[in-house]
Amino acid sequence: MKRQLPIFLAFLAGTFAIAEFFIPATGARDIMTKLLEFAQVLAASAYVLGGLSVLQVNVPHIQRRRPDWVYKIVLLAGAGLMIAVGVRWHTFGAQPEPSQLAVTPGPGSAPAGQAVLVVVADNERAEASIDGLSFVPIGTTGLRREVTPGTHSVEVRVPGAGYARVRDEAVVVPDGATATLRARLTMEWGPSGRVYTWLVDHVFAPCNSTMFALLAFFIASAAFRAFRARNVEAALLLGAAIIIMIGRVPLGRAISEMLPWLSDWIIDVPNNAGRRAIMMGAALGAIATGLRVILGLERSHLGRD
Repeated sequence: MKRQLPIFLAFLAGTFAIAEFFIPATGARDIMTKLLEFAQVLAASAYVLGGLSVLQVNVPHIQRRRPDWVYKIVLLAGAGLMIAVGVRWHTFGAQPEPSQLAVTPGPGSAPAGQAVLVVVADNERAEASIDGLSFVPIGTTGLRREVTPGTHSVEVRVPGAGYARVRDEAVVVPDGATATLRARLTMEWGPSGRVYTWLVDHVFAPCNSTMFALLAFFIASAAFRAFRARNVEAALLLGAAIIIMIGRVPLGRAISEMLPWLSDWIIDVPNNAGRRAIMMGAALGAIATGLRVILGLERSHLGRD
């Protein structure tokens, strides 16, 4: 039963997913939407299992002080740090507010038929826009602007990511009054937060660029050993690689105007044809594997070949 039930459920879900393309009823589309939501939950569970697998693989290496165990600590510490800063902590326990913009009466008055609006934020780097006008630095004294009495649209933000943007399209300024609008700009956490974006831009991105820069030397070394004209196919591969590499640099254009054109032709025509053939083969393989799973012929995902 432990194997028959998963196979039966996979058969039902796979068959319905194929049949849904040919069923015009809206009810079938709604059911498919629910199934896709279930699939997203399963995918999220797979991420959790992947994290547990990383711990199971690396923690024993650290405990037994195996070679390169220090790098395992860096891996786990980095993963834990990114998970911690990726949580939207600023939303925990926060009560929904109708508006973070508070208009209060200010000192002084304006002539009848006119009004003054002063915008003050709790961040000195904040910028503001009124009725869609361009952002103006607030500074320490705030943004003072003469406006017509009535309702205005005001937006306050901090340049760059990491702070919540405050927007209110119903800021009422009384006639002949000087109103002060105070904006509270809270720091954000999570994927769009300041800490997360800083780590991605200043730690992950440089490390990623360094890795690919080093990878280029390994690829060049491997290509030098592999591109040896032992037969006709290897000679064609070597010739195409030389033409593409020379045609992609200014030296190739200096040698001949034909080299860049020939390089583009090789990439656009023979290479594109081969890539499409590979993609078609991969698509047919995916279809065949999917049918084998639906029909219960493929059971490797159940722990048995």
